[in-house]
Amino acid sequence: MTPPFGALAPSPFQERVRARAARLPDTPVGRRAASLYLRAAGGKSGRAFDVTIFETERARLHPYDNISEKRVFITSQFWEAEERAALAAFIAQGAGPFRFLDVGANAGLYTLFARSAARAAKRPFSAIAVEPASEMLARLRFNLAASGAERDVEVFECAAGASEGGGAFRTDERNRGESRLAAEGERKVRIRPLAAVIEEAGFSSIDAMKIDIEGSEEAALKGLFAGAGERFRPRLLIAELSHSGPLTALLGAEGYRETIRTRRNGVYERG
Repeated sequence: MTPPFGALAPSPFQERVRARAARLPDTPVGRRAASLYLRAAGGKSGRAFDVTIFETERARLHPYDNISEKRVFITSQFWEAEERAALAAFIAQGAGPFRFLDVGANAGLYTLFARSAARAAKRPFSAIAVEPASEMLARLRFNLAASGAERDVEVFECAAGASEGGGAFRTDERNRGESRLAAEGERKVRIRPLAAVIEEAGFSSIDAMKIDIEGSEEAALKGLFAGAGERFRPRLLIAELSHSGPLTALLGAEGYRETIRTRRNGVYERG
């Protein structure tokens, strides 16, 4: 039986270490110090921790086998800071309901961040989270429940692609965020076009989107653009680029302009 949120809380000492790590500067020295703080906070102990993240959300983080969870656990200020700042600013500038699409949702951290930013902007929030990995799907659902976000987020257990089908999925147990569709894998997963997922969720439009699916971004976006016309094209798009060489050309052809480029990702706006 899965213990409830709070059962795996850090000790008072570990929380003090985390609070100090949260003040580290995003510099080479700060990043080197983060690894020391991570060990002191129990991040290398092979266990999970129940913590509050992004001011208002709650999550059970597993810092030992997933880099994004590790970074949010010990130094959330280092985790995709430019991309998240752009997303928060985009949410704050708008009004009315905010609709988010999280493709490769992992443990749900981007979805929870967007939810927190929407709450700060006093905007109603709804999201679609797409995740094919069974372990990450369980973590995602736990974190949504712990944060009271189950009604806000429609979860789809599938991979995203250009068309309906199936494929092999390979799990990276050292960094679960790098699990992916592959020619060979330990299990088969369903692949769905994003337009079909959005339609099934009952969304009429998407305001912002994050996609990080380890090299399958181009196929998924081509399927979205071809299958949905103008209906579901987000005005803000955060995409991983490190595995997707042709992606920038595709987005440029679809009317997106790059506003931020980081080591791993690009932020694009349209309209």
